[in-house]
Order: sequence, then C-alpha cells, then structure tokens
Amino acid sequence: MYIPGHITGFFKICRGENVLKTGSIGAGITLNKGVITTLVKGKGNIYFNNEEIDLCPTKEAISNFKNIINKYNSDNNLINNNKINNNLNLKDYDIIHNSQLPLGCGLGISGGCALGTVYKLKEIMGFHQMDSLELLKIAHISEVKCGTGLGDVMGQYFGGFSIRKGPGFPPDIKKINIRDKNKYYIVIEVLGKRETSSIINNSKWINKINKTSDKLLNKLLKNPTLNNFMKLSYIFAKDTGLASEEILSLCDDLNPITEGCSQAMLGNTIFALCTDKNIKDALSILKNPIVCKIYEGNYD
Repeated sequence: MYIPGHITGFFKICRGENVLKTGSIGAGITLNKGVITTLVKGKGNIYFNNEEIDLCPTKEAISNFKNIINKYNSDNNLINNNKINNNLNLKDYDIIHNSQLPLGCGLGISGGCALGTVYKLKEIMGFHQMDSLELLKIAHISEVKCGTGLGDVMGQYFGGFSIRKGPGFPPDIKKINIRDKNKYYIVIEVLGKRETSSIINNSKWINKINKTSDKLLNKLLKNPTLNNFMKLSYIFAKDTGLASEEILSLCDDLNPITEGCSQAMLGNTIFALCTDKNIKDALSILKNPIVCKIYEGNYD
C-alpha cells in the first residue's frame, strides 16, 4: 500500500475534548515519494527500510484496528454476514515499511506508516465493510496518541494541495486545484531530524505557533495559490522561530531564484517550489536534494 509523503507549510495546534477533535488547521502538499507498507508472514515485528523498529504510530494503528475488530466480534450476526477473517492472528505477520524519505523529518512518513498499516490490515482481515474514512480516523488517532503528528494523514488521504480548515476528525478539508501542476517540482533537503512531540506538547511553542498561524489561514483562503502558500509558509517558519539559522540562510539563497522556499513542519528539512526554469539553479545550491512532484491520488 502506497501512501504519499506530506509537507505542512504552516499550522495551528488545536486540542479538543478528545483525541478525535485534537489536530491542526493549516495547509500542505503531498509528494510522489512516500512509504509503501506490506504485510508478510513473520513474528509480529515492524521494519522500516529493512531495520526492525519500535514505531509507535504503526503499533497504535494495530491496537486501534484490533479494538474495532473486537467491537464487531461482539455482534455475531454482523460477523457472520460480513465474513471477517476472525481467526487471523496478526502476531503471525510482520509489517514492512519502505520509503525513499526518512522518518522524523517533517515529511509525513510516520503518518504514512499508520495509514498504510490500517489499509493492509483491512485487506488481510477481509474487513470490507469498513470504509476508508474509518481507516483515516484510526490513523489520525494513532498519530495524535503517539505525538508524531496532528494533520499529515488528512492531507495524505486527500492528496494534492489542501487546506485543513478544521482540526481532527471528521476532516474539514478544502482541496485546491493546481493549474499546470505538472510544471512544478518540490525540491527537498533533509538537514537532520526533529522530535515533533517536543514542539507540539510544549506550551511556549504552542503559543508562538498559534499566535503566528492565526493570521495566515484566511490569507491563504483568499488567495489559494502555491506561490502564496510558499510565501505564508516562510513567514510562519521565520516568525515562530521554528526555522534554524541554517534553514533561513538557505531560504535567503533559494527564495529569489525559485517559486518560494521554507521549512517542512515539523522537521529540520527545507523545501522549495520549482519549475523547469529554475530547478537547476536550486539544485546547484543544495548538497543532497530530493526531487519530488505533487501527488494527487487518494484512497477511496
């Protein structure tokens, strides 16, 4: 199961009365590089790029999926009518994640692992009556509980360029049509990892983030273009103090020669919007660039 990577340009942290209503508003784009999840016979282990890993969003997704199965198991008529593979032991399977993008760098890969896991669990369990929005809900809960994200899976589910107008589940998403989207490239440079939970659970950072983002969403809704998204994302990265000096320096070099440049939230990663006219200049500045296109698919 393929789930695209996702970059959030700016966001506001929203804590609801429960985990479903906790999330973020903001905006982001999905990438044609992401994570592929498969299930194979094994011993219940989780692997990321061939290394065994204790990956919280995947473990939480499995646990939440099992809870829903147990709920359905309590109604024998429903089980009999829908033919769920109730005898399957998930401990007999390994979950394999493979990605061209790293974890913990603001590229939505932990969310992609959670979302890909629940899609594969639905498939192997034969749980066909569970719709894709229910799977999205499980993945969102998993990310929020693990502190690894607040809205990436929403963007990944809908694809393309999307604005999260409301936090949590059910999703309140405005998907923006991109004119001539094939002419655009998203160029990424990963400078290191950053612990998302250390930001989204810190009251000082929350105040800075929310104070800055309040004025940005309406500006994007009034002019929902990729260029405006990049401009507002840079303002957010700079004014919150989330962007490092290294990233700001690279932005100073890249903003004049691209369609815009900023920091992927929340990661120590820079991303620039380029076209055929300026991508070579952008690549000449970066040391280890990753070139992506915008991914429009979804998973209904």
